[in-house]
Amino acid sequence: MIYKFTVPENLPKTRLDVFLSEQLPEQTRSSIAGKLKNSAGTINQKPAAVHTFVKPGDVITFNSDQPKKTTTTKKMSHAGKVERSGWNLKKMIVKETDDYIVINKPSGLIVHPDANYTDNTLVDLLIDYCPKIAKIGEDPSRPGIVHRIDKDVSGLMVIAKNQTAFDALKQQFKDRQTHKKYLALAYGHLPQKEGEIKFRIARSTSKARMAARPEHEEEGKAAWTHYKVIQKLNGASLVELDIISGRTHQIRAHLNALKNPVIGDPLYIQKQYKPIPTTRLMLQSTELSFLDPNTQDRLVFNIPLAPAFQDLIDRLNRHAPSRP
Repeated sequence: MIYKFTVPENLPKTRLDVFLSEQLPEQTRSSIAGKLKNSAGTINQKPAAVHTFVKPGDVITFNSDQPKKTTTTKKMSHAGKVERSGWNLKKMIVKETDDYIVINKPSGLIVHPDANYTDNTLVDLLIDYCPKIAKIGEDPSRPGIVHRIDKDVSGLMVIAKNQTAFDALKQQFKDRQTHKKYLALAYGHLPQKEGEIKFRIARSTSKARMAARPEHEEEGKAAWTHYKVIQKLNGASLVELDIISGRTHQIRAHLNALKNPVIGDPLYIQKQYKPIPTTRLMLQSTELSFLDPNTQDRLVFNIPLAPAFQDLIDRLNRHAPSRP
């Protein structure tokens, strides 16, 4: 059956798949999205993608008989194996209230759509799980998202479930009232047991990554990372990191600037190190602290290291040279 809708004048900015799921409650959003990916929808007689935003006055057609396109998203691990991503949001949830959801995001899951990833993102999972999140926030492509972590980094995130919570949490991140702690397995041994990294962060002019610039240079944005070596391993270090600022790839770029890049990082590599095989980027957000948007109580969440970290630590210890 072919449906035709005209977007009402009072509708706020909404994604096409969300709009259609509200008009056709008997169909799931994921089913609608699958059909849209197979060219089942148009906006003003032009083909429309899942994440297209509708505007008041738009004329939308949707062919509900169009078969859902069955696709499996694949990703290549650092070990060279093809892995299939079948994410389950319920398994990620650490705590949920009426105001927020705290999750343990797995490595490999991208937070929101971009030029390279248009579906199977955390945003898609959130809207499937809690459709009202689709209208929360400032950017319809990032509903409920008050902060993010890189695709290949795992660990703690908080997502807002209503606009009041979103505004409060967003302001906390802006005012640095939140606290995030990371653990990383880095190549080699760092120059000190504990130290500060204050290299500015700028986009690289030659590669698709960020570059760390000396603190006295004006290029880039100010960035500040505190590190502490937790354990020295054979050819590597387990490092605890606190980020005072929040820049793209900050930890990865800062450790690379010290010539101690994160193990498993395909972007930041030092040629003097023999590659250590691993299935993922060895960086995890293990602690997150913020003020409850409703009660203003300080909340602290901690998670243990992912099994891949301990597996690599054990492997490095097994190959440690014998002491004289």
